[in-house]
This record gives sequence, structure tokens and C-alpha cells, in this order.
Amino acid sequence: MFSKIGKKRKITLWTRIGFGMGGMLSSGALTFTHTYMVLFISTEAGLSAGEAAIIASAAIYLDAILAPLMGFISDNFYNTRVGRRFGRRRFWILLAIPMMVAEPLIFLVTPFGFGYYLLCYIVYNIGYSFASTSLGPLTIEMTDNFEERSYLTGTKHLFGNVTGFLMAFLVAFGFGIFGENNPHSYFIIACINASIMVIALLGVYLSTWERTPEEVAQEKIANVGEAIKKLFIDIFSTFRNRSFRRILYVQMSAKFAANVWSACYSYFIVFTLGIPKSFASASETPGKVVAIVCIAVWIAWLAKKGFHQPWYAAVLGAATCMAVFIGLGVGQFTDMIPVAAVMVAYPIVFAVWKFFYAGFQYLPDVPLNYVPDIDELITLRRREGIYSSAQRLVNQLVQGLITTVFGFLLLASGFISTKDGQTVQQPISVPITVSLTLLVGCCCMFILSAFFARNLKIDKDTCDIVTGEVERVKAGGLMKDVDPKVKAVCEELSGLPYEQCFAHNTIGYQEEEIKPAA
Repeated sequence: MFSKIGKKRKITLWTRIGFGMGGMLSSGALTFTHTYMVLFISTEAGLSAGEAAIIASAAIYLDAILAPLMGFISDNFYNTRVGRRFGRRRFWILLAIPMMVAEPLIFLVTPFGFGYYLLCYIVYNIGYSFASTSLGPLTIEMTDNFEERSYLTGTKHLFGNVTGFLMAFLVAFGFGIFGENNPHSYFIIACINASIMVIALLGVYLSTWERTPEEVAQEKIANVGEAIKKLFIDIFSTFRNRSFRRILYVQMSAKFAANVWSACYSYFIVFTLGIPKSFASASETPGKVVAIVCIAVWIAWLAKKGFHQPWYAAVLGAATCMAVFIGLGVGQFTDMIPVAAVMVAYPIVFAVWKFFYAGFQYLPDVPLNYVPDIDELITLRRREGIYSSAQRLVNQLVQGLITTVFGFLLLASGFISTKDGQTVQQPISVPITVSLTLLVGCCCMFILSAFFARNLKIDKDTCDIVTGEVERVKAGGLMKDVDPKVKAVCEELSGLPYEQCFAHNTIGYQEEEIKPAA
């Protein structure tokens, strides 16, 4: 049960469920913590909006540094006895479990001030980084089948949406029962959420497996200096993979918009729309249900029509929903629309938003699963962890930038920090700043993501061609015998002339053990 290395297994329903529970991490732990931490610190703990932004962004920047390090270590962890015993990926998921206790500690009102909240948030982010950096590569480790990978990814997003539904109910229940301005409400919600995350990580650990050490090219590192050199070379080498770059353009512009929404959400609800947090969370329940059900719609749409058509629908639909949200906010704080009308419209718009949200969160993960296969075409190495880390590095840098900038935008707008649930009248510049941030950071970035998607060429057929060609050459086939159509696909996805593929290049750290194909 605990050492699932080197055994061929079938992807069963339990496998999908267990792996899918990993999706609860991003849609559960992060949803509550990232949404409410800055608000809690600036309205309950007495810190300024700027200090809260520094705490949030500092931990995210640390995670951006840690993520590539984690990918590098996990890719090479089979060189250790612990890695051969517990796995090079799953060990870190197991290690993350006790670190989830840091989440409720963040939501305690203490006299320790800035240093306490910074330390707790850093510990929490390190645990999250351990788990999330290892989770993505497991899809690729367990199966080479395009459909199975798609279903595993879809199940992960399904569980994420289920957790989003539970969190909406939990937040509404917590604030409704214990009070909007009661700091203990945050702590109770965080305790329940952390317990759910522990169960989810145990489910992932017990249901998954990974490649054997024999299936992975073992890379020997002479000393610490060479290890550091290899880390930087390998991380930056991922961006020379054309398909990876194109997916990042598409995915990160949409994630930029989603992170802006997450940063603005609590302030938008309270100070722009003017509705209670408990009502907002309760009224979001139908939207969370929509997100759960509609994952199946996006999976089927992707399987039938490919990536582009559903992607355009997802991001342009999301941009439209953001525009409607902004319109409701502007109408409310200018007294053009009464709060009662906003409270009626909000759950309807939110339900539509969650339909598109489910799409743009799920869709890029499917082609992303095949980027390491294209990398194997280029380097003859399996570097799932490095790619997962590079993706997370970019995502965390973007998220950290958004958190920092938004915090100081609030500070510049005249936001008044409070303590112990005090109620003050914020200046009109606060809702205006939040609305403008959503307009530029969400609507414009969703539209930009649709523009970037035009050049993305990865689909089931092209991925099958690449993996087939890699298998042919690794089995002893000669590069000169390549089919011209296969050659064209390999060059399109890799961005390299075919003759420079299969380690005939300087991409990545140059391992003596890796011999270019004939």
C-alpha cells in the first residue's frame, strides 16, 4: 500500500477518486486562505493593507523559489534510499500532511504581529508546494494513455469544484452562525478546511503510484555546485520547448485574471457590492453545483471538438461575467442599483461565471500533461517535476505580483485598516479601485488568453504521433527513417529541427549518461 513503485497497475475508479482528491487542495485550502487572509489581517488583526500584502506576496515569492527546487529534487530523488522506498513524488505529498495545521494558525488574533503571520503563512505555503509540485507529475507517471490522463485531470477538477461547493457552504455557515465580525469564525472555518486537506492528501498518497527507477534516466550529480548549476539550467531550459511556452501564454493569462479575482474578491463583496460575506457565500452554492456538473460538459466538449473551441468559449464567457460583476458593483456604490437588486443578480451571474471558470481551469491541464513527452523528444529525459516546477514558478511570480500590487493599490486608495471587527465607512476611492482592477486585470487578460490560444497545436493526434516516434527511436529505430509527416509534427511541437531532437542539442543540463539517438 505504501510502496507503489515498479508495479504495473490499472487505472480504476478508486485510482481516479484518490488522485482526484488532490484537486481539493487548490480549490479548498487556497480558496479560503488566499481569499480571506489579507482581509482577516487588515480588519481583525490590526495590520495595514500594505503589511498584509507583504505577508501574502512574500510567502508566494518564497514558494516561487521553492517550487523549482522541489521539482529538481523530486526528479532526482530516486538517487536516495528514501526516494527508492517511498517514491520520488509521493514522499513529498506525505510530508505535506502535518504542515496543513499552519492554516488555522494563520486565522488567530495574536499579539505577535507581522512576524507571526508571515511565519505561519510561509509554513503553509511550503506544505502546499510540497504537495502541488508532486501532484501534477503523478498523472504522467501513472499512465501514457491520453484518455486516462484526461479523465484523471478531469476528476481532479471535479473534486476541486466539489470542495468549492463545500467551502461556500462552510464559509456561509461559519460567518452566519458565529458572526461576520467575529475573528473566531475564520479560525473555525480554517480548522475544518485543514482537516479536509489532510484527508485529501492521504487519499492521493494511498491511491497513486509512479514509474520505477529503471524507467527513469538516472542523472548523477558530482557535487552541490553542479546540483545548483543543473537546477538553474534545467528550469530555464523548459522555456525552449515551443509547446510549453505556448501553453504558458494561454494558461497564465487566464490564471492572471483568476488571481486578480481571488485577490479582489473579499473586498469586492464587502466594499463594492455591499453585501454580507455570509450571504455571498450562501448564494454562491448554486454556482458551485454548476461547476461540479459542468466539468463533464468541458471534458466531453474537449474530447469531441479539441482544445480551441471550448477554450474560446470559456475565457470570453468569463470576461463577459466579469464585466457584468463590475457593472453591478459600479451601479451599487453609485446608488444607481439598490443592494436588494444586486443580491438577486449576484447568484445568477456567479452561477454562469462558475460554468466558464470550470472550463478555463480544466482545459489547459490536458495538453500540459503531454509537454514532458515533447521534452523527451527533445532531451531523451523524463523531467515531469521540472516542468511542473517551472509552471508553478511562473504562476507564483504572477500571483505574488498581483497580491503585492493590489495591496498597495488599496493602501493608495485610502483603505482604512481596523481591528477586532470594527466597522468604518471606507472612502469611495476603495470600490472604484477594486472595480478598475477587475476591469483591467480580469476582462482584458481573459481576452488576451483567447488571442494566445490560436497558435496552440497540441491535441490527441499530435501527442500520439510524438509518443509513437519517441518509442520507435528508443527501441532502436533510426532517426533518418522518420516519416515526413511525423517529422513535421515533431518540429512543430518542439520548435526544433528534427535533426536536433533526441538529445542532439544543448537544451538542459548535459548528462554524460544521456547519449543522443542514432
